[in-house]
Amino acid sequence: MTDSEIRNAIRDVRQTLPGALKADVQELIEREIWHVRLAFVPGGRIIDLGGGYSPVSAVLAKLGMAVTVVDTFASTKFYEQFSEAELREVLQTHGVTVVKQDLREYDPRATMPLNSVDRVISHGTLGFFNPRVLLERCLAVLKPGGMVVVDFENAVSLLRRARVVGGRTNVDAFPSYFFNGSHKRYWTAEELPTLANHLGLSDVRILGRNWTVYQSRKKLPPAVLRVADRMLRTLPGLCNDLYLTGRKQ
Repeated sequence: MTDSEIRNAIRDVRQTLPGALKADVQELIEREIWHVRLAFVPGGRIIDLGGGYSPVSAVLAKLGMAVTVVDTFASTKFYEQFSEAELREVLQTHGVTVVKQDLREYDPRATMPLNSVDRVISHGTLGFFNPRVLLERCLAVLKPGGMVVVDFENAVSLLRRARVVGGRTNVDAFPSYFFNGSHKRYWTAEELPTLANHLGLSDVRILGRNWTVYQSRKKLPPAVLRVADRMLRTLPGLCNDLYLTGRKQ
């Protein structure tokens, strides 16, 4: 399976999504290719925690995986433009099993056999609450050798360190907290092994990417951002986006 094949599948899925989610942006598609590669197991089973607004789950289903997406589908940012039911219907059309539930209450053991899942993934979601109990539950249905792939925003990325020097906050802007009630816990590369050790994962890797830089620094030429991104990847602790991958023993 080549990147070109995955890219075409992503673009095909995007065309079926509600209009607000159809953006064909190179950096977004590169991120989704990366997420598909981290998750794909031929004919495997996957749980996607909080992935309801991404085409990744539908792409994995099109590629032959049994995909369950768990999400509240409660993003007011998008519901002003389309209905929750419309999005869920699109995902189900692609073969995705949709569970509408608060992740803090979700327990896959209620519907899935123990040791039956190949991948548990979550992107851009687990920083909004303490994920320890949720991942403990998911680990019970993960096969021995199956992988956990999760990401968090880095509290001490190079960009956020520069903000502090400039006298600004190194996390979300004040209005998102004060007016919108957003509470997000940012992690560091040094904290991720604590989660891996707690879950008893082996073959643990901590990887860095800088997808959010492309979104927040749109005035800079994309070529400059790509060079900076690739240089920073060698030092995950300085990247904006931290990934933890590991296998169940």
